[in-house]
Amino acid sequence: MGILTEQKPQPFVSEPIKQKLYRPMGADVVRVLAVGIVGWYHIWQQSWVSAGAFDLLPRTGYVWVDMMILLSAFCMFLPYVADRQLGLERKTEIKQFYKKRVLRILPAYFLCVAIHFAVTLLQSGWTKGLGLDLAAHITLTQTFFLQSYWFTKLGGALWTVGILAGFYLVFPFWAKAALRFPVRSFAAAAAVQIGFTVFGLSLQGNAYLMAFNQLPAFAGVLGLGMASASVYANYVLKQKKTVCIWCFVGAGCVFGLILLFLKNSLLKSTDNRIWQLMYRMPLATLFSAFLLLCCLALPQANKKGLPAFLSAVSYSFYLWHQSIAVWLKQARIPYWEGDVPPNQLWDKEWMGKYNLLCWAAAFFAALCSFLVAERGFARLFVQKSKQKRTENQTKSQQMV
Repeated sequence: MGILTEQKPQPFVSEPIKQKLYRPMGADVVRVLAVGIVGWYHIWQQSWVSAGAFDLLPRTGYVWVDMMILLSAFCMFLPYVADRQLGLERKTEIKQFYKKRVLRILPAYFLCVAIHFAVTLLQSGWTKGLGLDLAAHITLTQTFFLQSYWFTKLGGALWTVGILAGFYLVFPFWAKAALRFPVRSFAAAAAVQIGFTVFGLSLQGNAYLMAFNQLPAFAGVLGLGMASASVYANYVLKQKKTVCIWCFVGAGCVFGLILLFLKNSLLKSTDNRIWQLMYRMPLATLFSAFLLLCCLALPQANKKGLPAFLSAVSYSFYLWHQSIAVWLKQARIPYWEGDVPPNQLWDKEWMGKYNLLCWAAAFFAALCSFLVAERGFARLFVQKSKQKRTENQTKSQQMV
C-alpha cells in the first residue's frame, strides 16, 4: 500500500507488538459480529424466526452497517498511525493504493453484480430500467439514483460498496491530512456530517430517502474510525496484560449500552430512517468505544485463526446473504404450497429449516466467492505482475 522509508532510528519493537499494532484480533471479531448481525437482520426479514431474548439484534440489525463503515476506516488508517508509532514514515503511492483497493473489493463485487444481472435477465428480460441499474452498479454510483438504490434487482446490500468506493477515492489525501492535523481533520469530517444532516432533515419524500445514506452522511463516522485507529496505536504499546481483562469487561458493558440505546431510542422512533441520520454520530461513538475495547482486549494477531478466516470471508457473505435468502423463498426451497409464504402462516418447522438453509447457502456462496473472485483473482494478478516484471528485467539485461 505504500513505501516505508526510515525517518529516524527505529526503536526495538518485538514482533508480537508489531502484530498488535497492525492487525488486532479484536478488529476481526468486530467485523464478523457486525456483518453477522446485518445478515441476521436480512434473513430474519424473510424467515421471521424469533431470537427470543436477543430479538432486538435482528430487528435493529441494519444500523450495524455503520459499524462496518467505521471499521473500514479504522483498518485503513491503522497501518499509517502504526508506522508513525514505530518511527517510520508511510509515503502512499496513490496509484498502488488504488490498485490494491480495486483488487480487494471489485472482483467479488462484479461477480455478484454479473450473476444478479443474469438471474434478473432470465426472470424478467431486458428493460431500460435494468440497463440503467446495471450501469449505476458498474460505476459504483448506485446510491445516486432512485432506481438503482431503492428498487434495484442487482442486490439490495451492494449500495455499501459504493459508499466505501467513495471513501477510498479520498482516503490517501484524507490520511495525509489526518496524520498532520488529527484534531482539525476529525473536526472537519464531523462538521461535514453535521451540515449534511441538517440539510438532509430538511428534505422530504424520495429526496430524503436518497440523502440519508450518502457518503457525506458518514463523514464523521469515517473520521471517528480513523481517530479510533490513532487512539489504539498510541495506547497499545503501553498496554499491560491485566488491562486486557478490564477492556474485555468494558467491551461487554458498551455492547449492553448499545443495545439499551437501540431499545429505548430506535425501537420507539416513528421513522427509523430519520433516526439513523439524527443519531448516527452518537451511535458511532458507542461503536467506536466498543471497537477500541475489543481491540485492546484481543490485541494479538492470528492470521490463521477462525476470527481471521471468518473476517476474510465476511465481505463476500455480506454481498450475497440477502439475495440468497430472497431467491430461496422465491424458488420455494424448502418446498411450500399455496400463495402465502409459510412464515406468514407461522409454520415454525418450515421457518426453522429455511432459516438454517439461508445461513448455510449464504456462507457457501461467500466461500466460493472468496476463493474464486477474491483470493483466486488476486493471485492471478500477482502472478501476471511478477511475470511482467521478470520479462522487463530480462529485456533490460539483454539491452545492456
